Amino acid sequence: MTARLIHRSALAAAVLVAIPGTATAASFYIIESSVSRLGNAFAGTASAAEDASTVFFNGAGMTRLDEPGLQLGGHYIRPEADFENEGSTNNTTGTQLSGSDGNTDDSALVPNFYYATPLNDTVSVGIGFNAPFGLTSKYDDDWVGRYHATDSELETININPSVAFQATDNLSLGFGVNYQSIDATLENKVDASQQGIQAFDGDSRITGDDRSVGFDLSMLYEFDSDTRVGLSWRQGVDYTLEGQANFDRSRACDADAACSAGFDALENAREGDVRAEIELPDIITLSGTHGIGDDWRVDADIAWYEWDSIQQLRIERTTGVEVSTLELEYENTFRYSLGGTYTGLDSTTLRAGVAYDETPISSPETNTPRIPDGDRTWLTVGATFEMSATSSIDVGYAHLFVDEVEVNNEEQGNTLRGEFDPAVDILSVAANWRF
Repeated sequence: MTARLIHRSALAAAVLVAIPGTATAASFYIIESSVSRLGNAFAGTASAAEDASTVFFNGAGMTRLDEPGLQLGGHYIRPEADFENEGSTNNTTGTQLSGSDGNTDDSALVPNFYYATPLNDTVSVGIGFNAPFGLTSKYDDDWVGRYHATDSELETININPSVAFQATDNLSLGFGVNYQSIDATLENKVDASQQGIQAFDGDSRITGDDRSVGFDLSMLYEFDSDTRVGLSWRQGVDYTLEGQANFDRSRACDADAACSAGFDALENAREGDVRAEIELPDIITLSGTHGIGDDWRVDADIAWYEWDSIQQLRIERTTGVEVSTLELEYENTFRYSLGGTYTGLDSTTLRAGVAYDETPISSPETNTPRIPDGDRTWLTVGATFEMSATSSIDVGYAHLFVDEVEVNNEEQGNTLRGEFDPAVDILSVAANWRF
């Protein structure tokens, strides 16, 4: 029965990880990889080690699990970002760009699946499936920022086998391998007239994918039964995406000799096989967990993200000809979180938390509607309900207050000026089994 349950849960997780994610932490990082940790605003990610999700956040924490455990969870993420146009212009003519203000509000389901088990008194192993990076944003084809972005999707799937060692009575060490895939699609309108004339707009679609491997190291030190600290390092994976660039002209452009000739030149130079290199950020997390009396616990996190590994995304033909360059100029960031847990009820655990998450975007000139990103403040609540001696349900809810995002970004000779007003709601549920 246990084998069948694990097989079916793994199959369900494999189906879920095909669903694109929506970025909710800084830039396109998706921190939603544990429902119990969401209830604490992801405080104590490297020190709590209370269920199988520790496979991802701190593999060393698997030594605290004294029996096999499995978790299958999902996070329904509902973002919304309304754009207010503030004088976007075509730089050739100096005239204001036509089009609606714009809005992106695509929801997504982000999954996680973990299994961990002790092999003996000193060694534990586990495996995790999740989607740590991703984004989805969609705008109408006639919005004012159509030359910057219409549809954007980035999906990752992470397979993370891990092993943990009880080095001493107080110290545990962990090591993990991350086999990760990435798929990206970027779409926008092409200003074929070079004057922002909508009737002449063409379409650009760039796709790419790659597979790569990274590593993670972790440690957990327990001062006593009430107090412990955890430290984890997760390597940023390097990718060389390979794919296709495709361009389609409108009927109006096709019927206009000058526009058609210009589009022919664009297609000849830029359509075909393309590639792009990107290095995802290293992440270092320091966490602490401390029990207060019999019923209360406090968790805290400080996480550092090496976002300056991403300065631009240059997409080029395999011949070396530039197709498109997305200037990002990211800066390194920190994330701070604090959470509390109450265990004084018979079969229910209550959680709450607050977090502050910095954006890596350095200026309005590098802010893009593909990732309208500002500093984020999280408020979260959550609970665990024990269903039986061997099963439980985690639930969590988070609301993210995102600072207004100013944009003054140029693409194809058109400057998008305005302000995004983003917000995010997250509802999460997970099932846990112990064997």
